[in-house]
Amino acid sequence: MNPDISMTTAVSAAEAHDISPVSRHARIDDIDVIRGVALFGVLMMNLAESYRLPHWGIKPDVDLGRLDHVVHGVEQVLLSAKSYTLFLVLFGVGLSIFLERADARAPRAMYLLTRRLLVLMAFGFMHAFFLFTGDILVSYALFGLLALLLIRQRSAVLWAAIGTCLLFATLVRSWPAVSSALSDRIPGHYEGALRAYGTGTYLEVVRFRVGEEFEVVTRFYGVAWAWELLNMLIGVLLWRSGIFHARAPDDHRRTLRWMAFGGIFIGFSYALYETVRADFHPALPALPFGLPTLLHWSTTLLFALGYGAGLLLLLRRDAWRKRLSVFSPLGRMAFTNYLTQSLVFTSLFYGYGGSLLGRVGHAGAALMGIAFYILQGIASAIWLRRFSFGPLEWLWRSFTYGQWQPLRRPSPLPRRWSTNPCK
Repeated sequence: MNPDISMTTAVSAAEAHDISPVSRHARIDDIDVIRGVALFGVLMMNLAESYRLPHWGIKPDVDLGRLDHVVHGVEQVLLSAKSYTLFLVLFGVGLSIFLERADARAPRAMYLLTRRLLVLMAFGFMHAFFLFTGDILVSYALFGLLALLLIRQRSAVLWAAIGTCLLFATLVRSWPAVSSALSDRIPGHYEGALRAYGTGTYLEVVRFRVGEEFEVVTRFYGVAWAWELLNMLIGVLLWRSGIFHARAPDDHRRTLRWMAFGGIFIGFSYALYETVRADFHPALPALPFGLPTLLHWSTTLLFALGYGAGLLLLLRRDAWRKRLSVFSPLGRMAFTNYLTQSLVFTSLFYGYGGSLLGRVGHAGAALMGIAFYILQGIASAIWLRRFSFGPLEWLWRSFTYGQWQPLRRPSPLPRRWSTNPCK
């Protein structure tokens, strides 16, 4: 997640060389809304693939009814990898915002951003070892540090890096030896994971998870780094393009329309083909070497960008901005909400809690996710009425700057203390 990474630019001259945070008032609400929507997709896919069954492995599923198959198909087409990809793009946007605004305030901006990512990595390791194997924070921090090596380069250099990453990721993931090594390791791992997570005590689960992180997850990091870096660099370029700066109704509207309609159409079409071929009609012809991987990753990115562009278009309409504003608190507290999801659902599904692992179908898990997401939205809105940040966002911010930050929102002045001379 990328919570509260945007900052203000209004700073006094006396503060210009201090490394300190700026106030919350210049948050980019559009990014908060998109992040809040993407958080829903991440929750639904974790419930489909990672909470209700062991995260790594070929997953023998519970007996699925027709409704479960339909829900699973909808999730695969509309959500699988799209929300995660959109989060990666937003993370790249956030890196650019942080660096740009910190540059305006202090000469040590890159040091500050590096420290911020290292703090995120520390949170990620704690999450991965003590709560949930499917952690994404460590990879965000790790590949974010890689992105910092390129973030100040010209756009042409970034496009060249994106092309190189896509080519490398496609060739490596499609190479028979790599695919075989990954797929051969996972099935043998699954049964042990099912026993550990399904019936183990908390300490037994932690012990198994630590071994799993080193034996299994590191194999995927070696394959995934190019894809993660690619999406973050796309986010950097999007921020440079000015799309998120636009306030006038017609700014970038044509570009956003092309991104929305083209990205969603192309991404939906290929995702539907993949799902039909995998789940319903495996006899459909296979594509040549490397092409399925290339098409999967590139169309997933287009689909994710289409979602983001579509939301930006809607946010330029007052009526839709009001409707979508309910997602803003979820986006502002995405870090806290993401870790809370892990805490609640691992407790429900793992053996030391509700022991639901492998016993819930896709439809049941989706209903659980929708209900919990609504509760998180309500809780986030209530919390942010009194506090400037979510609790984990506040800790992250405080550790980044090396001093405790104000958490409670300042109380408005009573009417009799108003400084407005017109009143």
